[in-house]
Amino acid sequence: MAALKQIGNKMSLSDRAYEEIKQAIINGDIRQGEILTEEQLSADLGISRTPVRSAIKKLEFDDLVSINASRNVVVVEITEKDKTDAFYARKLIEVEEAGILAEKITDEQYRALVDILEKQKQSYKQKSYSEFLDCEYEFHVKISEFCDNSWYYKIIKNIALLQRRILILSGHLEQDLGGAIQEHEKILNAFHTHDREAARQAMEEHIVEVSKRLEK
Repeated sequence: MAALKQIGNKMSLSDRAYEEIKQAIINGDIRQGEILTEEQLSADLGISRTPVRSAIKKLEFDDLVSINASRNVVVVEITEKDKTDAFYARKLIEVEEAGILAEKITDEQYRALVDILEKQKQSYKQKSYSEFLDCEYEFHVKISEFCDNSWYYKIIKNIALLQRRILILSGHLEQDLGGAIQEHEKILNAFHTHDREAARQAMEEHIVEVSKRLEK
């Protein structure tokens, strides 16, 4: 297993352990199907097993790890069915969310999304693809958060994490990412004019285009 950064003995160790392990899984440093042990994770992170145990529970909630029949903690493997299921779930939920938010978005919420897009543009220019994907995640999760539906939000957070893993593991992270920026701009234009149908259409087009990019 790839070495993890030691995180010391500061406060919120379980949260920091969770973030460190999560990023290692998403970035592919910890491989799909790999068995994780509390002992090894504790040693790699330089902390006790108690916060690691709490972190594993959070990772299981995020569908990043699962507990197999032998009670081993295993990094979840992404299947073709996962990709297909995520695509249809996104079309159902995010298209609906786009329409909902277009009608009620506030100036403050709109500016927050614009700021995320500006950061994404800068990361693209600087070829900082990890930061680009941070912005991609944040853009979609923020839209879900602003819709104020806790169930939508939970689902979209998990799908957004899955999407990031797929993009990184696809091996062509540097290709076609500029298209996502244009698609986000179209969504924001519809939000700015409070055009429900245009927002729904723009979001659906974005989801379809992301799916096409992943098939290349």
